[in-house]
Amino acid sequence: MSGRGGMRPIRSAAMAAVLGLLLSGGLAACTYEDAGDPVQTAAEHSIRPAPFVPTKGPEILDAEKRNYGELDKRLGAAEGFVLLEDSGPADGPGVGFSKTVKVATAGRYTVTAACVGIPNAQMFITAGGSEQLKSLDLDCSGVLSKIVELPAGYVVASLIRHDPNGPWTGAVAGVRITTG
Repeated sequence: MSGRGGMRPIRSAAMAAVLGLLLSGGLAACTYEDAGDPVQTAAEHSIRPAPFVPTKGPEILDAEKRNYGELDKRLGAAEGFVLLEDSGPADGPGVGFSKTVKVATAGRYTVTAACVGIPNAQMFITAGGSEQLKSLDLDCSGVLSKIVELPAGYVVASLIRHDPNGPWTGAVAGVRITTG
């Protein structure tokens, strides 16, 4: 049996067995430890619900519709090319509204503002992101019209409500900036 290749297969098998035992013993000493709790998926995360915002009932929606009609009549008195026009609720939970326009040519413009359904409101005309050009205290029994100098660039008209946490009443406000 000592002939050509007689003992080699047995020796190779024995070496493979010893090597396997050594590796399995070494690997048996290794342990896997995780961080503890399994990783939660996005669907499992607890998300705080959004704050409840009361909806407008039919009577509030009717009042708002009437008030928008009156607001359109009041702002319709503004003459000239309309550069900016915006309106929105002036009541209920929220922060008012704002609209931005790019003024191509610096100059004199007419700002017409009105509100309906509340005693007063406040509007601001700002330019360049922070420079306050005009603060308008609105008496909602009429229409406010002012001539203002606007610079070239972006101009923002904003309504700030005095009670941003009040109930819905149907009150509305709006602004129109025209040339001339």
